[in-house]
Amino acid sequence: MINTRETIENIFQQLVIPSGKRLDSISAAEGMFIHDWIKDHQLRATLEIGLAYGASAASILSAHQGLHICIDPYQEKNYLNDGIENLDRLGYGNRVRLHQDLSRNVLPRLYSEKAQFDFIFIDGDHRFDSIFVDFYFSDLLLADKGYILFHDSWMRSTQLVASFVRNNRRNYKQIRGAGLNLILFQKSGANVSSWDSLKEFYTLRGLLTQILVRPIIRLLNR
Repeated sequence: MINTRETIENIFQQLVIPSGKRLDSISAAEGMFIHDWIKDHQLRATLEIGLAYGASAASILSAHQGLHICIDPYQEKNYLNDGIENLDRLGYGNRVRLHQDLSRNVLPRLYSEKAQFDFIFIDGDHRFDSIFVDFYFSDLLLADKGYILFHDSWMRSTQLVASFVRNNRRNYKQIRGAGLNLILFQKSGANVSSWDSLKEFYTLRGLLTQILVRPIIRLLNR
């Protein structure tokens, strides 16, 4: 019987990623966590913002047999369709529906279509406002007891959005143990915050992490 490590290692060995772009994708360890979480919790309806080279999509698709929705407006322009080709090579291409448009356009459309998901991976535009908008609409699309996973938790923008969720969304609980670069939340029930409530969500930890980690990331990505 093939275990998770063998499955993910096999996937990552087959991924074609240009030299110097390895850090644009999730790591194998992150892929193992995502695969196991989806498989162990029997999550079937999955959505991903940011396809890139397909590493996270492959990790997700290897954990269930359903359709996976991907949003990436730059798959053709910036990635030369490498993500889609990687998924085709792995045999997952027929279970991927790619929206080559900005998430701020696609997510409201999915909501108007009454789409609902068990697991949403947010790894697109890493500006604070973009991550915040992605979370806002992902919350509307997420089923009760579903999960939202943020990537690149070392970034100030991601830390601030996660801090907002912790401080202002009482129907979300952070799940510990996702790893240093992932932040996982589970939704439980509807938002019960009053219309005029707002708790400060500034975090010094995010600022310190950004200062210390950014030079290392830039060095490794050369």
